[in-house]
Amino acid sequence: MEQMPTPTKLFPYPNSWYVIENSENLLPKQVINKKIAGKELVLFRTESGEACLVDAYCPHLGGHLAHGGHVEGETIVCPFHYFCFDTKGTCTKTGYGTKPPPKAVLKTYTIQEKNGFILYWHHELQLLPLWDVPVTNDDDWTEIKTADFILKSHPQETTENSVDVGHFSVVHKYSNITTLKELNDDGAYLNASYGFNRAPEGFIGKGTHGIKAEIKIHVHGLGYSFVEVDLPEMELKTRQYVFPMPIDENTINLKIGMSVNRKFKPSKIHPLLSLLPKKILTNILLNKAFTGYAHDVGQDFKIWENKVYMDHPALAKGDGPIGKYRQWAKQFY
Repeated sequence: MEQMPTPTKLFPYPNSWYVIENSENLLPKQVINKKIAGKELVLFRTESGEACLVDAYCPHLGGHLAHGGHVEGETIVCPFHYFCFDTKGTCTKTGYGTKPPPKAVLKTYTIQEKNGFILYWHHELQLLPLWDVPVTNDDDWTEIKTADFILKSHPQETTENSVDVGHFSVVHKYSNITTLKELNDDGAYLNASYGFNRAPEGFIGKGTHGIKAEIKIHVHGLGYSFVEVDLPEMELKTRQYVFPMPIDENTINLKIGMSVNRKFKPSKIHPLLSLLPKKILTNILLNKAFTGYAHDVGQDFKIWENKVYMDHPALAKGDGPIGKYRQWAKQFY
């Protein structure tokens, strides 16, 4: 008998890099409470500028480092007994000047600062990073405008949207969808390229026929993706970032971001835009484009939050390479 599609539960936490904070949001001496992959953690930056991610609870007597704790030099200080821990988790001193006990070691986690973000490496078996997120060239690009959303979903589900060609037309109303480059996977990296027309909401465009777009999808694990968008008629390029991070088994923090390439011709977007100073126009363009992007992503929220994962889906022609994507995703568990 043919197997019928049934809903199943995804593994809770894929092994991957996750964006946990914008670098600019963590100032020297700042302490931020974070819940990541079911763990209570604390992110802090030392006075010299080094970022560090550690267990939230002091190994001495369990004080929470984000509730009354503070940074002193290159250490974080527990509010309970003033035990100090450096960025390697070593207890450098106690609050009473006695010798730190050998067992007073604070667990630390692997992080990197890259592309304007703080990334955390998660692995269920606590293995060291198996790959790296590449550095993107930010020459001629604006800063990355971001927004965060707390959703009931999973990183594999949100990332799957990048290859779910069928939903491009149904949910987002894109038209003339074509595959420019078939899905290709290379270890933890997956990429593909598509073309389509989309409605001009959120853009300062000319005409209402729809905007032709060509997109290149870059997926690095299940926590770090970005899409290079080329709007050839406008001679405009953008980057759209998608960073799902698991909070617990049922909830993610979805951070989205956008950057605009400064090398665009205002007259190609609209003749009147040439009258504005380029810097002001670039900011307006970034905000408008981000509004359109956030609108598109928001169309998926109710679907993500109310769907179930089908382990054996009844796939149809036109879905896109969902099966190949899911085979690729198995390596992260």
